[in-house]
Amino acid sequence: MVQEDKFNASASLVGYLFQCRLALLRGLQLLKKKPNGQISIEKFDDVAFDSEDIVDCLMQAKHHCTPKSLNDTSVDLWKTLRIWIDQSKQGVLSSSDLRFNLITTATAQPGSAMELLRPGADEQAVKQAVSLLKTAATESKNKASEVGRTSFLALSDMEAETLLQRVEVLDRHPNLIDVMDEIEGELVLLSPTHVSTVASYLEGWWLGVVGKCLVTEGSAAVPVQHIIVKASEIGNMFKGEGLPLDDPASLGAKEYTVEDEAAIFVKQMRAIQLNERAIHRGVQDFYRAAAQRSKWARENLLLDGEASKYDSDLRDRFERKFDAEFETVAAGDEDGEAKFGRQMCSWASQQEVQFRNVVETWITAGSFHSLADRLEIGWHPKYLTLLATEEETEDA
Repeated sequence: MVQEDKFNASASLVGYLFQCRLALLRGLQLLKKKPNGQISIEKFDDVAFDSEDIVDCLMQAKHHCTPKSLNDTSVDLWKTLRIWIDQSKQGVLSSSDLRFNLITTATAQPGSAMELLRPGADEQAVKQAVSLLKTAATESKNKASEVGRTSFLALSDMEAETLLQRVEVLDRHPNLIDVMDEIEGELVLLSPTHVSTVASYLEGWWLGVVGKCLVTEGSAAVPVQHIIVKASEIGNMFKGEGLPLDDPASLGAKEYTVEDEAAIFVKQMRAIQLNERAIHRGVQDFYRAAAQRSKWARENLLLDGEASKYDSDLRDRFERKFDAEFETVAAGDEDGEAKFGRQMCSWASQQEVQFRNVVETWITAGSFHSLADRLEIGWHPKYLTLLATEEETEDA
């Protein structure tokens, strides 16, 4: 059991997600004060806010999955102070307005320096906090905090006071789940009835942005205005009870594999001798449309019977087109029947039938293939007979 806990990365993952959500929340809040500011992730600190190349606020985010007390010997504290002391010595942080924020879900212990350094601390509280921390740094024997304690003890009283005057301990902070509730609170005016979904979509976009910041050199800063622009864009998708449309690449829909040859909708395309490129496109449309429609359903965005009505509309359009064109096929002409099937499939792949507010070719084409997969339509005039014959051959 101990061995399993040693390699358990769940706490680290929760901490990282907490840091990302916290950055998003603070970014939304910063818009009201400094709309031209920027957010940096793990450039100067866990999270940093700057404007005109001057760092205004550095944040260290500490998340705990269980209730925890923050005292003057806590490793979280000394690791954080070590980082801030090192940065100050390097001269990177020169702004006189710079604030250091320790944001933690833990609770500052009564009578501790951490309690004294909550927002609004006066000069006397800072002096007392310096004294308490120097005592704790001297008496503690914890190896994990040794570097931070040594760095703090090397400061003069004046240097320590100057540092702590900039520090604010924001303890008892909402946890990973509750931070999302606060993000929703910032977004509620964009779409009151779908705020949870808007927040979820915005977070998905934000995680992608953060990922690029972490791996792409020179692009660590994100303008806070980008957040509200994206949030407004997502919110607009829900106005008038509209459906949001995801980027197809973000849906995680699978591409064609040989296993798809067993699917009925693929057999339907094979029956009309469709070329490989068109078959692969059909498979892509099928899975993308299925993924998008499933996501709408999971998020309870579809009205009762809406999906069925859409499919019925497609089936009616198909049957009318089929009946109008089939008269051109000579009886018994197998090549003509296959050609007719290819024309019907090509026609369906180019349609754009509106699904509420969404008009996208891949939604319509993929839905047609879904009907073909359920044998509600068929490209070849004799599709039922051909598929039944193939099934009998496979069973023999």
